[in-house]
Amino acid sequence: MRTSNASSLARTSMLAAVVGVLAGLSSAAFIEALDWATNTRESNSALIWFLPLGGFIVGLGYHLLGPGLERGSGLVVEQLRATTRPVPFRLSWLVFIGSVITHVFGGSAGREGAAVQISAGMADPLARKFELDDTQRTELLTAAVAGGFGAVFGVPFAGVIFALEVRRPHRPTPSMIISTLLASFIGDATVRVVGVEHAAYPQLADVDWSISLMLQLALVAILCGVVARLFVTATHSVRSIATKLISWHPLRPAVGGALVMLLVLAFSWRQYSGLSIPIAVDAMNGDVVAFWLPKLLLTAITIGSGMVGGEVIPLFAIGSLFGGGCAHVFGADVALMSTVGASAVLGAAANVPLACAVMGVELFGTSEPLVLLLVCALAYVASGRGGIYGKQPTSLV
Repeated sequence: MRTSNASSLARTSMLAAVVGVLAGLSSAAFIEALDWATNTRESNSALIWFLPLGGFIVGLGYHLLGPGLERGSGLVVEQLRATTRPVPFRLSWLVFIGSVITHVFGGSAGREGAAVQISAGMADPLARKFELDDTQRTELLTAAVAGGFGAVFGVPFAGVIFALEVRRPHRPTPSMIISTLLASFIGDATVRVVGVEHAAYPQLADVDWSISLMLQLALVAILCGVVARLFVTATHSVRSIATKLISWHPLRPAVGGALVMLLVLAFSWRQYSGLSIPIAVDAMNGDVVAFWLPKLLLTAITIGSGMVGGEVIPLFAIGSLFGGGCAHVFGADVALMSTVGASAVLGAAANVPLACAVMGVELFGTSEPLVLLLVCALAYVASGRGGIYGKQPTSLV
């Protein structure tokens, strides 16, 4: 029995290492592709006019080549909890190409969710090729999620915790923990070895604790939970409306793209297209120059209508802008509130508060881990049941 267990552990560990390399290489290519898309969009303002066409192409691709795969990260997370269907390799290149199209034409989306899907789409065929049982397959998929998240964001510790936390209520086995560690750290190392750089974020300064600051942090955390709930409900409502009103799937992202295009042009919201990392970083530097609600609205329409790319970075930006706005209202430190707001909104919307607190430490420094942990936990509690990867709340309509 011990020999059999050791052999099984060795095999899953080896495959997890392979998945880590694949996650790192694909994440590096994905980061570069989205950088190209961002630079191309910003240097060619007329591309926004083609967003409806881009949405139609994305929708048609999924309709013809990946029916049922449009659930994206939700499908992957579902397979972490119960193995009911394969995650095909075509998911990897569908979401890769679809995300580039979404970004180059001006949709509001992220990349981490897409990176997780890309990694899972490469890992599951490996599991089938090596005839892994359901338990081993789940371990490899979990490792792929860790590898994709850790590699594309440059946060290997958070990648591990994210993959384990998102599959609750199932508890991880020691073998699964080893696999996720291998995939996440190897994935992150691979990205760095090939020379691809991650976005740089301001470091969180030491906090001068006081009763007033604690109350401000608690209030901002609760409000971040409300914003997270608003995002989840808005995205689900857009998806529900689109499904009810438009029966043919390719038209949904086309109409969504048209609506995003009109809003961007009518209100000069170009800074909210794509990832919007610069405005989030500005807020973390204490200079809030943008409002959070347009980013939430455009992302909900983009993702809810069927375009792809993920929600993580947009939620990060929404939280940063919201936290900075709260700081101005409460007379608090803008940089501090923007930084904790980014982690809190993401952790609450994705239902992974611990992973996002750890991610905050990896991105913003180790000076105040307790602040990040407490704010993420309180925002998660305030956000209520359901999230972007789990059971959806009741629609607004």
